[in-house]
Amino acid sequence: MKKRSQYCFAALLPLLLSSTLLSAAEPEQPKKQVIEQAQQGKIIWADLYTGDVKASLNFYTDTFGWTVRKFGEKNDRYHLLFDGDQAIAGILAHSAQRNKTETALWIGSISTNNLQARITNAANNNATILLKPHDFALYGTRAVIADPQGGVIALLDISGADKAQQKISHKWNWSQLFSIDPKKAASFYQNTFNYTVEEIAQNKSSYYLSQQNEVMASIVKLPKSFEQRDRWVNFIEVNNLVNTLATATKNGAVVIYQPEDSSLAIIADPNGALLGLTEQESE
Repeated sequence: MKKRSQYCFAALLPLLLSSTLLSAAEPEQPKKQVIEQAQQGKIIWADLYTGDVKASLNFYTDTFGWTVRKFGEKNDRYHLLFDGDQAIAGILAHSAQRNKTETALWIGSISTNNLQARITNAANNNATILLKPHDFALYGTRAVIADPQGGVIALLDISGADKAQQKISHKWNWSQLFSIDPKKAASFYQNTFNYTVEEIAQNKSSYYLSQQNEVMASIVKLPKSFEQRDRWVNFIEVNNLVNTLATATKNGAVVIYQPEDSSLAIIADPNGALLGLTEQESE
């Protein structure tokens, strides 16, 4: 098992979040897709909102060996990325309204139930509802919020999804919130989504978020020198971190953070989207 503390690093380059990313139309979706029951509160899916779909598709297929499928015969705005025979992420076109180097954003989806109640609770706790609960036929019902300090996250209720055909990849394994006020952020996620909050002993401005006796995410302090808006970074497992980083940088990514003697890193893809990488543990 990975040491939880390895995720709690204190700095990275700024990610400029913009709710205008979410103005893009939701894709037409097939009626029959499948997912296994996921643990509540854990990241299970992510979508890349990008101003350059072709460049994003090229980077992720060339770097990770993923394959691409369109999402519906008439839909050219949304593409599914597959890791082998398992769906792993989506790529959605949107109008690029950010700066020249940051035209993309990964938005992770955490598993939840009673989605409408969660969204109502989030709104009551001063979150902004960016996308109301809607039929995300790929995997159930989905909504997107910005927490009170600007962190953008999606909620996905898969309880009613068809489980007969296709499984989702299990390689999304961690999320970390970089926050201007970690204590306030921890309180929001505790009160809104029933996370158990555990203060990290070595760093009193950092917290773990747990559900069902398992740590699902962490919150750390965002340095004052960066844009003061909370932002989530989502981590995905790779087989060999060194090789993946070498391929990623060859394909135009920049390594934002890589602790010495650690099995994780954060990269910015060629369009500026931040993605966390962790090395898959041997059996």
